[in-house]
Amino acid sequence: MNPLFWTFLSASIISGFILTTLGGLPIFMFREIGHTRKYDILNAYAAGIMLAASIFSLLLPGLDLGGANAVGIGFVLGMMFILVLKDRVHVFYYKIKEEKAASNEVLLKAIVIFSAITLHNFPEGMSVGIAFASGITTLGFNVALAIGIQNIPEGFAVAVPLIKSGMSKKKAFLFSALSGIVEPINGIFGFFLVLYIKSLLSYMFGFCAGAMMFVVINEMIPEAQHDEYLDKSSLALMLGFLTMFILDVSLG
Repeated sequence: MNPLFWTFLSASIISGFILTTLGGLPIFMFREIGHTRKYDILNAYAAGIMLAASIFSLLLPGLDLGGANAVGIGFVLGMMFILVLKDRVHVFYYKIKEEKAASNEVLLKAIVIFSAITLHNFPEGMSVGIAFASGITTLGFNVALAIGIQNIPEGFAVAVPLIKSGMSKKKAFLFSALSGIVEPINGIFGFFLVLYIKSLLSYMFGFCAGAMMFVVINEMIPEAQHDEYLDKSSLALMLGFLTMFILDVSLG
């Protein structure tokens, strides 16, 4: 097996699974779960990191490899992919809701939450796989690092709505940890897809950037922007962006 594959797989498991699991641990420290200043700031910081990673670790390398047309097409397809899947998830949810009794509301919420997680983690996992498949190991580590950092608050964010819906903290933590498994699986798909079809590399960089930026702008930033913490979360977002920018420049 290609040594690059094992390097990628190790980085993907750490960033996608282990750090997501780590992020779920703080739920045991809170008596009541709700929107707090710490939660919003962490979410905004993660959004800033993801936004910077999309630009500096995906869009710009894609432009260098294949030009604006390929990256632009991939970007639009990635954005539309998440938009269509998100719409299908909502249709599926409301269809089930009409057929099930109200007593199954917790299960229905769990379906929506995990569908959203899958959509959110799909471009993240693929981004790591595609970055390593490019053969530029430092780029792969940069993307994996960005994904891993943002997965820490994401692990907490995943568990919160499950607890709010009535699930125990232990079960919510377990589901939060399991959500991170999606990323290495999608990463393997992206790795081999690009490894054997090199001409797709620029398109896939654009695709992942478009998908990730749509998730950040459509979900993560609005979730972090509450009236009482608006300025603080905005500063956290910009700090996250600056952090990833510095890391990207430093790591080359």
